[in-house]
Amino acid sequence: MKSITKITVLLSFLLIFGCKEEVKKEITMNMPREVFELDGIIINEPETEQNLSLFILTGKEKVIGKSYNILSEAMEQKQVTVKETGSVNKLAIDNNSSDYIFIHSGDIVKGGKQDRTISYDVIIEPNAKNVPLESFCVEQSRWQKRGNETVSSFSENTKMLSSRDLKLAAKHEKNQSKVWSKVSEQKTHLSEKLSARKGYSVDVSDNESDSSLQLTLESKELQKDKDTIYKKFESLIDTPNAIGYGYTINGEIYGVEVYNNKQLFRDLWDKILESVIVEAISKEGEEVVQEKTQKDILAYMKAVKVNDKKTDKKLNTITNLKTIENKNGNIVFSTEDLNKKKWVHKSYMQIDTSSVNQGSLNNSSLFQNQH
Repeated sequence: MKSITKITVLLSFLLIFGCKEEVKKEITMNMPREVFELDGIIINEPETEQNLSLFILTGKEKVIGKSYNILSEAMEQKQVTVKETGSVNKLAIDNNSSDYIFIHSGDIVKGGKQDRTISYDVIIEPNAKNVPLESFCVEQSRWQKRGNETVSSFSENTKMLSSRDLKLAAKHEKNQSKVWSKVSEQKTHLSEKLSARKGYSVDVSDNESDSSLQLTLESKELQKDKDTIYKKFESLIDTPNAIGYGYTINGEIYGVEVYNNKQLFRDLWDKILESVIVEAISKEGEEVVQEKTQKDILAYMKAVKVNDKKTDKKLNTITNLKTIENKNGNIVFSTEDLNKKKWVHKSYMQIDTSSVNQGSLNNSSLFQNQH
């Protein structure tokens, strides 16, 4: 009541004496702010650097504490072994630890006969052996040992897919040829954008394997530009109760990701942030639309309704993938921990329905043994 009275007095003052900047500022500070919220998830104001804007999401987690070790940490600590099976689109993992391991969709594993990306979020139980992982190749042509790497298994996970189109090709369309196409497209875009930025010719490909997305993402020329933008955003993870983010590039919404576990989100932040920065760099100079607001992010999350098309895919004994999609191409992937009976990660995306060739979907089997 006192706040409303104060605002009324200030408005009266304005009518009589005219608007002054300090008075306008006082009114703005005292006006109640609109809250943009969905199911307890609050969309905060964006932080922007160059053509990238990040909206941090805050809320209460339902899966509490350090419930999972992420794949990058598990591989570094030798807790797991990710192995070749002889098939391009199928890997296997041994968990040699007492931890639950969370593999994020789009995680890239380096080495083996070809670098691969993991199609879906997968939770691996303690001490589980030979758990299958659906994968796609992100390095065309190589099918042999590279340098000092081990050909039968993979050495590390430090990167994840850095393109919305790549994520959809692997996770939704399940199309190996499109994954290769989008890898090549992003490499070309990055070389062009970095050349324009620096004023000299840049090629992000690596002579050791010029088709490898992993080696492209390790490019020293790219690293310099990533670091500059990274410093602007890195502290966003310290936002109290941060559980996710939405992001726009050139004003267009590229996705919204929500995690039901704050520690999981924090552990993944470095890889996540790097991936969206790379994507933003690859899109520099493209058409810019009107920048989106919290209200737009909320509408994007609300686009899928409970009565839209649903599918369930049980990925292993404790991981279920639930997908809801509408005719406009809005889609929500929800990863569920069957032991905890709760969702762990929700990914909101939109596919370009005009460009999807339905005849090419679900054709990963055509590439099982091609390389």
